[in-house]
Amino acid sequence: MKTFLRSLPLIFIMLLATYWLPEVISRNPADIITPKEESEIIQSESFDYQTTDLEPEKLPVAGLGSYVGQKIENFTEKFGNPKRIDPTVYEEESWIFGKDETDYAQLIVKNGIITDLFVLGSELDVAPFKIGMSITEVFQLASFYPTYSVENQGEQLTLELTESDLNYRPLIAFDNQTFAVLMMDRSTNQIIAVRYLDSPSLIRLGVYDDGSKKHLIPSFEVDEIRQDAINEANQKQAYEILNILRQRYELSALTPSDALTGVAETIFTNQGEQIIADRQADKESSFSETETSDNAIKNQNSSIETFILDDNSDSIDEQTNQPYQTLTSEQIERTLQETELELNEVRVLYSIQETDVAWLATNWFSLEIERNFLMDASMTEIGLFYRANDMLLILH
Repeated sequence: MKTFLRSLPLIFIMLLATYWLPEVISRNPADIITPKEESEIIQSESFDYQTTDLEPEKLPVAGLGSYVGQKIENFTEKFGNPKRIDPTVYEEESWIFGKDETDYAQLIVKNGIITDLFVLGSELDVAPFKIGMSITEVFQLASFYPTYSVENQGEQLTLELTESDLNYRPLIAFDNQTFAVLMMDRSTNQIIAVRYLDSPSLIRLGVYDDGSKKHLIPSFEVDEIRQDAINEANQKQAYEILNILRQRYELSALTPSDALTGVAETIFTNQGEQIIADRQADKESSFSETETSDNAIKNQNSSIETFILDDNSDSIDEQTNQPYQTLTSEQIERTLQETELELNEVRVLYSIQETDVAWLATNWFSLEIERNFLMDASMTEIGLFYRANDMLLILH
């Protein structure tokens, strides 16, 4: 009996270890976390902040942000000449500096004045912030506000930020009437780029709701020769930015492929030819053009990973600055089936681009599907083709 009583504490400890300890361990998310679970944990942390309806705080301008509004000569005196100067649709110049993950930057220059400065390089000065800074550290430096009053050409506009904007594209105001957009990586909740802009550039970028889309439409015509030059510049910038971000996450660079670019161009060409054929058949069969268009828009189940990105809730085809019909997954897959590409080895990303490449590429990293798509380690080649505001990107 004494032996049994002496053994009771040991039995209790054994029962404790058998039933209670595993339950505690199973509740500890740090032991085994799948990538999906890790992403969910990180994303849930990103919502732990307080916004205020007070007048937005204006931080003292510092770092590269202080060059917005200055002459481009002030910048080149310190950082040297750009590696190239690209044309833009707004008849400004895009000055490209740097070559890799540490020093890449783009400046928009209008009449010799810097109006927009996109910083991607991890070693460049974006004080008071830093590339790679976590959202928690950002909260300690600045408050996030859901509305901003911005003056543009004598008109006062109110920008309204959504919850997604506040988490992945927060806006910061500075005391020199300029702004910074912090581009956050959805998976790491770290800053991957900082975009400094003056008020007109921020309005024209059109990424925050101001109740109007009129600023997105260029007020001038772009001739075919200039448009080709702009498309080529956009293509180069997309390759650079995406490969720099892959480099940052220790992934191999994507090799530009003329063959994939050719496939992307053919997809647009085939769509145009199919539309003409459909309209002709429509006339012959006395069906209305509206019925034919409606049928064409219905996507069938696709065996290829195709993401159609549309930043606007309105119908793209109804917008005055979108001269072409929106591509469908069915149209894209139909052309791909005519190539030698294996559909399960191809990724296609289609976008109606109403913002510039710098915004588009970094904003993809705030979207889970698109980020995973671009960070696919098995992809080695990239092709990209533009048709006016349409952009088609193919990875293989």
